[in-house]
Amino acid sequence: MEDFFKEEAVLVDSFDRRLRRIEDDGASILVMLQNRNSAPQSRELAYGLREVTEITGLSRSTLDKLFKEGKLHASKSGRRTLILRAELERYLQDMAE
Repeated sequence: MEDFFKEEAVLVDSFDRRLRRIEDDGASILVMLQNRNSAPQSRELAYGLREVTEITGLSRSTLDKLFKEGKLHASKSGRRTLILRAELERYLQDMAE
């Protein structure tokens, strides 16, 4: 029985380390996004999906999952899917907290 608890403790520690890495990555992405948008002339109001994947490093399938889960909201302009800058910043800020 003691071995079971040791194995569980190892799994919890591993999960905790991974969670901390994800939180650190989210904070880094937020800083990167804020630095990228610091120049007033380069502050777009919205980004296309390709731009969001380049800015954040998130894959297209991850973005689709976030849309489906309601964690990130997109808008349509004709056939183009756009993510408002404020929405992307909100999501990244929530992820960093």
